[in-house]
Amino acid sequence: MKTMYIPKGQTVAIDILETERLVVDGCLRVAHGVKAQTIGGSGVILAGTISADDVCVREIEAASVYCLRLGAKRVQAAEVFASECAAVSCYLCADYVAADRLTVALHDVGKIDAREVIALPPKERSLIRLLLASALRSVWLSLTAVRPAGEVLDAEYRQIQEEPPAEKPEEPRDEELERIIAIFKLLRSSGYTLKIIPGTPEENAPTFGFRAEQINRPAA
Repeated sequence: MKTMYIPKGQTVAIDILETERLVVDGCLRVAHGVKAQTIGGSGVILAGTISADDVCVREIEAASVYCLRLGAKRVQAAEVFASECAAVSCYLCADYVAADRLTVALHDVGKIDAREVIALPPKERSLIRLLLASALRSVWLSLTAVRPAGEVLDAEYRQIQEEPPAEKPEEPRDEELERIIAIFKLLRSSGYTLKIIPGTPEENAPTFGFRAEQINRPAA
């Protein structure tokens, strides 16, 4: 079948549809998938998947849409893949949209993967006016976009090799400090307290009698 036409006011329900050219002015319900070279008309398509080069209809409701160019008034789909451009004049609802250029008015999209996204104010407009407004807005943005200052183009890339941090020289050991720390730990583990009395001459310093386990203080 080269061409299939659904007239206005008529509803057609089938399981699978494959044709070169599909024109839908009425309502087409496809349980599984629609494959065509071009899809057009002012009607409604409800299908599992839609695959075509050019899709231009009033309303689409599908699980997935695969095409080169998409133009519609309303689109509801889980995934939309348009290799070149997608334009939705009224409302776009999708979980994921991938397109080189996307033009939308009202939309509810989970994730957009596009080189250029043009959001137009929501108003009544035909698809031809929508595509024309999209092209004019794209040209205007390309002419008025401000490039960041100091941008370098075609610059050679050279990875900077980070130098390892310099090792800190080891400090000399302080044997006297280590000896005092060792004595302090030994006395503390035995229940004694080390007390330093400043300005006390060595000959007047108290001594500790290990046999009697008492401190002997010199006579005044």
